[in-house]
Amino acid sequence: MLQYILTESNRYSVAELAQMAIEGGCQWISLSLDGIEEDNLRDTIGPELVDMCKDAGVFLTVEDNPELARQLGLHGVRLSRKFFINHPESSPMALREDLGPEAVIGVEMTDPSAVPSLLPADVDFVSLPDNFTREMRRAFVDSLAKLDVKMPVVAQGISSPEQAVEAIADGCSGVAVGDSITGAPDPVVATSAFLNQLQHSR
Repeated sequence: MLQYILTESNRYSVAELAQMAIEGGCQWISLSLDGIEEDNLRDTIGPELVDMCKDAGVFLTVEDNPELARQLGLHGVRLSRKFFINHPESSPMALREDLGPEAVIGVEMTDPSAVPSLLPADVDFVSLPDNFTREMRRAFVDSLAKLDVKMPVVAQGISSPEQAVEAIADGCSGVAVGDSITGAPDPVVATSAFLNQLQHSR
């Protein structure tokens, strides 16, 4: 599974990048608000992306903004550790109750022993931070197996199709890719390359 972390680019608009990722075969786009004004995203960019993804049958989630996910009717959110630091009143359980049973919720984790606490909130996946080495990733996945916790794990900070294949070999269910697609000479080709490698790794 490939999640495309969509951020603003100097070369392309957010909508253009989303369209190119979709043309490349991406089935999951996760909006990052870095560099994007929230009002503009809510009022202009967001509705356009919602329609685009709906027409293409593509998942559309947002990073660290459950309220925006609710306002735009997105599929869900991915929450970083920073989100919970900045919103100590929030919890996965409270967000599940707020967003409803159909919403996709992902939570960034560094400690596998804390993952079982996410199960009552029906969290859909955990993501590993950008700075996780391959050894740390393997250790995390192995620890979940020893705990008998079945939770999809998404590796972030993936910079090449080869690294994506390594993450799947290490036991991850998917990868999250940003700049390697956004900054590629041709984002359509870059998206296709990641997906082709992931497909062949299965």
